[in-house]
Amino acid sequence: MPKIVQHPEILVQARRGGTVESLHRACAALAGPDGEIVERWGDPGMVTYWRSSAKPFQAQAWLADGTIEHFGWGAEELAIMSASHEGLDFQADLVRRMLADLGLSEQDLRCDATLKARHNCSGNHTGFLAACVNHGWDVPSYQQPDHPAQQAALKAFAALTGGDAATLATGVDGCGIVCYATPVTVAATTFALLPELLPEIGAAMRAHPELVEAPGFIDTEVMRALPGATSKCGAEGLSCFSLPDGRGLAVKVVDGADRAHEPAGLAALEAVVGAGAMSDELRRIARPPITNDAGDVVGELLAVVPE
Repeated sequence: MPKIVQHPEILVQARRGGTVESLHRACAALAGPDGEIVERWGDPGMVTYWRSSAKPFQAQAWLADGTIEHFGWGAEELAIMSASHEGLDFQADLVRRMLADLGLSEQDLRCDATLKARHNCSGNHTGFLAACVNHGWDVPSYQQPDHPAQQAALKAFAALTGGDAATLATGVDGCGIVCYATPVTVAATTFALLPELLPEIGAAMRAHPELVEAPGFIDTEVMRALPGATSKCGAEGLSCFSLPDGRGLAVKVVDGADRAHEPAGLAALEAVVGAGAMSDELRRIARPPITNDAGDVVGELLAVVPE
């Protein structure tokens, strides 16, 4: 077994006027194509919820049980079910069309009270609703942990990540769906294996990166810049990447700070794939400005990845 390369943790500096005012810390793990961890930054044994990074694995449950085929859905529907989209017109319209296929409406979405189809998790919720309609399960209670749809998604996630559904740590996500926690290393391993675990879903996400988040955002721009890569990030500072060469990378901001998420994830990605693979748009996203109340740029966030 090759020796695992260990680095200090990643630091995200908040710089104002040339002075480092604050620091966020991140851990990361890199897995080889076989899923074995080969490189670490900080302590990626940290257990964290996958949040939206689990969406493609939840969608796999509806592919495996015949729900997707039953409704005649394809790559676009798989991509939006795996998405944390920005609620743009073309994204919300796709969700509405899917709901119409189910004989349902936006009012059946329980992701929030107002955004409905424009909520970033609406595609994911529509997948759960599709399973309910396909199997005759109760629709209004689809978010409840003991609901058959939630249990099916939990079992699918556990099987794909090598866990045990009976002992997997679970919680409630911001949108009300059950979420799952594992060590960051498990996320890196699973994303390394994503091409064989989720071949159809990964291909759908790469074919329609604009549905997975939106132009100008990390998931979409990573898949645009790196042909063959699959990117799916989650709340509280988790970034997960399946790389074109078969490796998997997972990065977690320890304090969950949203502002440190993209700098940490993209700096780690650049350290792994090389600066030449990063697009101008990714470099822009990786160094977000700090502005004052008037909107003037007065600093920036910059991640430092130790070698």
